[in-house]
Amino acid sequence: MRKTKNATWLTDEVAGFLAQCPSSDDLLAYRPSARAQKRLEMLQAKSERGALNSDEEWELDPMEHNEFLLQSIKARLRSRSVV
Repeated sequence: MRKTKNATWLTDEVAGFLAQCPSSDDLLAYRPSARAQKRLEMLQAKSERGALNSDEEWELDPMEHNEFLLQSIKARLRSRSVV
């Protein structure tokens, strides 16, 4: 059960933001909380050193997926506004 809680808190944070139906400007300005940014940086640094345990690997994977999703959304919004 612990793995699920650790792996989903950032997804819950992002889902809460998206559920508010943010404007394009709000989406472009969105940044995960300081807590999320700090945790992601720490897990990525440990990953680069090959020092992640299995719980941390389980937590990092959805964090990276959320990051990729947000970057993809922002890229599409930026390209749409250029045209």
